[in-house]
Amino acid sequence: MISTTIRLVFPAAVLAYAAYGIVGALPALDRTTQDHRWTLADWMQGRASATINDTWRAALPHHDFAAGVVGAGRWLALKEGRKGVVSGRNGWLFTQEEARKMDEPMEAVFARTEILRETLADKGIDLVVVPLAGKADIYRNELGGSGMARDLEERYATFFAGLQAMGIKVVDSRSALLDAARHAQVFYSSDTHWTRAGAAAVAEAVAQVVPQGSASVSAQEEPLQQFHGDLTKFITSAEWTQRVGLPEETARPFVTQVAENGDDLFDTLLGPASVETVLVGTSYSANPNWSFAESLKLDLHQDVLNYAKEGQGPVKPFLEMLADQAFQLSPPKQVIWEVPVRYLADPDIWTAPENLQDAPLLAGQRAAMVLAHIGADQSPVRSADLALTYPARFADLGAGPDLPKGPIFNDK
Repeated sequence: MISTTIRLVFPAAVLAYAAYGIVGALPALDRTTQDHRWTLADWMQGRASATINDTWRAALPHHDFAAGVVGAGRWLALKEGRKGVVSGRNGWLFTQEEARKMDEPMEAVFARTEILRETLADKGIDLVVVPLAGKADIYRNELGGSGMARDLEERYATFFAGLQAMGIKVVDSRSALLDAARHAQVFYSSDTHWTRAGAAAVAEAVAQVVPQGSASVSAQEEPLQQFHGDLTKFITSAEWTQRVGLPEETARPFVTQVAENGDDLFDTLLGPASVETVLVGTSYSANPNWSFAESLKLDLHQDVLNYAKEGQGPVKPFLEMLADQAFQLSPPKQVIWEVPVRYLADPDIWTAPENLQDAPLLAGQRAAMVLAHIGADQSPVRSADLALTYPARFADLGAGPDLPKGPIFNDK
């Protein structure tokens, strides 16, 4: 009864405050529209709407304070956040991106991956894919429901099996994370990303697939980092997170030094040899707090050049890497591509950055923009720059690799 009352009264209170804020903000908005003479281009390119949005936020009374208080109240009363987060048990948060359904068949993903694999193969470079299992899959007990977790599990299995059928080297991150989760926390409770323990477990799995070097690699601990989990922004403002029981997360990153068999004198005189292994992917690889690239260096006994970037998904950094002149002039032996499986449900990840949409990729003059226009229902794609045939074997994929079960997977 109390919960129902809160659910009815809370939205009404928010609407009343919003009405009050709108009335107070209208004079400032009127002055802004009179001071600016926007052209059609200003509206089409977003400059006008951005100015209006900034004016709106500045004019609303107590905007930041109110947003924090409203979010904190909603969390304390209902354990709910804004769109973008899924609340679990014991303060665990999950990104709503993991709940997205696949809008297109997985064959389209395989066809696009084949373009990237062949592009590397033309330069004699091996592709190693690290499909990153979903947080909601690994910690389904903390999610409180299994539907979202099952979708991620099935997507992982299909992607894994398809890559194997294509003859691509693939790393089983899911098994590595499940094993590590029995004795350590491998994802943060209030953040999307893996912990140092999770990153290290997957790096060890990569070392089972990628040939190891012979370099001497040493590690040095960095200062402890404290931060608000990226999912708490969908709950309340930073000032209120700890007050509502969402404490800061901590990370202990480390850095490495790589010495190539005592050849430092020759490296100094002639310059270091080209790096044989390249890492590319998302913030799981790019953010130094998780130390994934450093863990790879330790386990592979070699230097690893990191092309991963934050906030761009797994494909755009890959395309930027291919277009990089240094990469083209001194190609590595293998590229390790980290791909969170949740991103596979977003076809927009295959759209190249604007500066690369008309650029050829390495060999074969394959246009980057072609990736975004592949559909599994198409006949073989042919153009002046590309000739690709969809492998029929994907239609006969089985259930994928055996998926381990354990204490973490006690489905109700």
